Amino acid sequence: AAGEGLKDFSVSTPEVLNGSWYLRDRATLENEDLDHLHDVELLGRCMMESVQGSLDKYGLTWRNVVLAGFGKGAGLLFYASVARLLPQQVAGGVFFNAIVPFPAFLAEKAAKRTDRTPVKMFTIWGSRDTSTPSNYRQALQQALRKYPEVQCTPDTLPENDHVFDEKSISVLTSLLPLVLPR
Repeated sequence: AAGEGLKDFSVSTPEVLNGSWYLRDRATLENEDLDHLHDVELLGRCMMESVQGSLDKYGLTWRNVVLAGFGKGAGLLFYASVARLLPQQVAGGVFFNAIVPFPAFLAEKAAKRTDRTPVKMFTIWGSRDTSTPSNYRQALQQALRKYPEVQCTPDTLPENDHVFDEKSISVLTSLLPLVLPR
C-alpha cells in the first residue's frame, strides 16, 4: 500500500543516525530507496488532491496555504513544496526535524521546475536530534541553493530531541506571522 514504506521507515537506523542514508545520490539508490521516494511523491500528490478540494470549496489558492509538520510528515510537505508537486507555490512553511529523503535527488529536480514564485520557509532542528545529523542538515541547505526562490532559514532548539513539544509550539506560534499570506 502507498505510504507503507514511509510509515515503517525507522529514523533510528545506523544509516540515518550517521547521515549516510540521506547522502545517497541517484547512482547509489537501492530499490527500497526508490520505493521510499515513490511513496513521498505519491503521498505528496494525494495531499495536494485532498487540500485542493477544500481550496476550491472556499475559493482559495495554494498561496493561502502554510505548510507545517514534524518528522516524516514535515519531510513529505517540504519535498512536495520544493519539488513543485503542488500546482502553485504555498505562502510558506515551518518544518520541525524534517526527514527529507535524499537531498541530492531533490537538488536534481530543481532544473525541471517552471514555477519560481518566492516562498519563505523555516526548518527547526532539535540540537540533540540524532535522526537529523548535521551532515544531512548541511546537505539539505546545499540542495536548496538550487532553488534560489526558496528562502529557508534554519534554526535550532537547544536541548531538544526528535520531539514536537511545547517549545516547538511556541516557536511555531512565533514564526507563523512570518509565513502567513499577505
